[in-house]
Amino acid sequence: MALNTKLEKLFLQKQDEKNMHLFAYPFADMRLYGNFKNGKPNGGIIYIIMMLSMVGLFVLLIACVNFMNLATARSEQRAKEVGIRKVMGASRRAIIFQFMSEAILMSFLALLLGVFLSYLAIPGFMQISGNHFSPDYFNQKIWGLLIALGLMTGIVAGSYPSLYLSRFQPVKVLKGIMIKGKGGGMLRKGLVTFQFIISIFLIITTIVFFKQIDHMERRPLGYNSDNLIEIPARGDMANKFSIVKNDLLQIPGVKFVSAGNDDLIRFGGAFNGLEWPGKTADQDFYITSTSVQYDWVKTAGLTLKEGRDFSPEYGADSLSCLINEAAARRMGLKEPIAGTKLGNNTVIGVVQDFVYNNASSAVEPMIVYLNTGSMSHFFVRIANNDRWKDCVAQIKAAVKKINPNIPFDFHFTKEEYQSNFSQIRSIGLMANIFGGMAIIISCLGLFGLSAFLAERRSKELSIRKVLGASSQSIWFALSNDFLKPVFIAFIISAPLSGFIMGKVLSMMDYHIQLAWWMFVLAGGLAIFIALITVSFNGVKAAIANPIKSLRTE
Repeated sequence: MALNTKLEKLFLQKQDEKNMHLFAYPFADMRLYGNFKNGKPNGGIIYIIMMLSMVGLFVLLIACVNFMNLATARSEQRAKEVGIRKVMGASRRAIIFQFMSEAILMSFLALLLGVFLSYLAIPGFMQISGNHFSPDYFNQKIWGLLIALGLMTGIVAGSYPSLYLSRFQPVKVLKGIMIKGKGGGMLRKGLVTFQFIISIFLIITTIVFFKQIDHMERRPLGYNSDNLIEIPARGDMANKFSIVKNDLLQIPGVKFVSAGNDDLIRFGGAFNGLEWPGKTADQDFYITSTSVQYDWVKTAGLTLKEGRDFSPEYGADSLSCLINEAAARRMGLKEPIAGTKLGNNTVIGVVQDFVYNNASSAVEPMIVYLNTGSMSHFFVRIANNDRWKDCVAQIKAAVKKINPNIPFDFHFTKEEYQSNFSQIRSIGLMANIFGGMAIIISCLGLFGLSAFLAERRSKELSIRKVLGASSQSIWFALSNDFLKPVFIAFIISAPLSGFIMGKVLSMMDYHIQLAWWMFVLAGGLAIFIALITVSFNGVKAAIANPIKSLRTE
C-alpha cells in the first residue's frame, strides 16, 4: 500500500481464533484519538480539547449574560428614546431590529479585538503547551466559523434586551412612569446566579482536574524507572543487539542491557483468540503483545511474582513467554502458573503488573515473547551515582561506532513518563486561565450592576444615613442583595458539579475520591471575590456625603 500524507496508516496487530492479521488505523487520528482499549480506539486528547471548548463556551455565555443584565438594568436611560420613536411611528419590530443590530455590531467589534488579542496571545499559549504551529489567518473555514460565532453571540446577547426594551409603552415612559415590578429584579438576580453557577462549577472542575493529574503522576509504576535509559534503535543498531550489548556492558556504570519492540511507556500491539487451559467460549479478550530480548525483566526493573526472566542459558526460551498478573487473573490461572501452555508457548514467568499506555486505566493483560532479531528500543540500566553524565557520554560513543552518521538520541524513562503529563498540565493550566476569566467576567458584571444600583438607590441610602443608619448597615444593605445569588449559586453548583465530576472520574480506573474541601474551597473563593467586588461600591455608598444626593430634593 502506497503511503502519502492522506493515506498514511498505523498498523496494529489483531488475532482471531484462526490466525494473526493486521488492521489499519489512520495515522492522522493518532494525535487526538491515541488511546486504545481491547484493541479498539478509546478516546485520547480529544476529550481534553472538548473540555476546553466547553469551558470557552461557558465563558462566552457568561459574557452574554453580563450584556443582558447590564442592558436591562440601565433600561430607564433609553426608555424615553423608545417612547419617542414609538410616538413617531416606529413599530416594535423596528425597535427590536435596532437593539439587536447594536448588539451584533458590538459582538463583531469584540470579535475583531478578540482576533487581535489571540494573535498576541498564541505565542504564549504555544510556549505553555509545548506545541508550535502557525495559524492560518486567511483560512476561509476559520473566518466562516468566527463570523458565525460573532453573529450567534450578538443574537444571544441582544435577544432579551431588545424584546424587553421594545415592550415599553410610550405614554407611560414619557410621563416618567417606568415598568416596575419583581420581574426585572428577579431576572437580574437569576442571571447573576446563573453566572456564578458556571463559575463555581469551573473552579471545582479545575481543582478536581489538577488533583487527578497529580494522583496519576504519583501512581506507583510497578518498575524501577530511575537510571533507566531508552535508546531508539536506528540504522544498523536494530540488527546488532549482541554487538551493542557487549560494547555497552564494558562501560563502567552500565549494569544491564536489553531491548524490546516497545518502550516501557507505550505498547501498541494487541490480539485476541489466545488459547489456555480451561478457557471457555465467553472468556476471550484482547491481550497486549510485545517482543523483547534477554534480561528484559531485570534491566527494566520489573518484579517477577513467579518464575524467571528470558535467559540465553535456556535454549527453549524461543517457545516461551511471560505474562503479567492482569493476564493471569483474566485467564483464571492458579499457581503455579509457570509451565502453563498459552497457545504454542509455555509460560516461564509472571511479571508484577506495571503501568503502561494510559496512567488512569487499570493495567491491561499482557503477554511477552522472546525475539532475538531486530528490536526497536534498547534499554540500558546504569548505576545510581554522580558519574552518570560520563556514563551517558561513553554510551553515546559506543552507539556512534555502529551509527556514525545518525544523531545519538536517548531518553531517561522516568523523565519520558513525566513528560506525558506536561501537555495535560499545560492544557489544565489553560483551563485554569479560562476558569479565572469566567470569575473575572462574572465579577465585572456584578461590579457594573452594583455600581448602577448604588447610584439608583443613592437617595434612599442618604435618607437612611441621615436618620441614623451606620456605614456598616448601609454597606450590608447594598451588599446583601448581591451576595444572596452567589450563595444560591454555590448551593446549586456544588451538588451538580459533584455529580458530573463523579461520573467523569468513574470513567477512569485509577482516580481520586471527591472531598468536601474541594467544594468549600471553590465556593469560598467565589464568595470572597464577589464580596470584594460588591464591597467597593458598598463602601463607596456608605461613606458618601448624604447632602450631595439630597440637595436636589
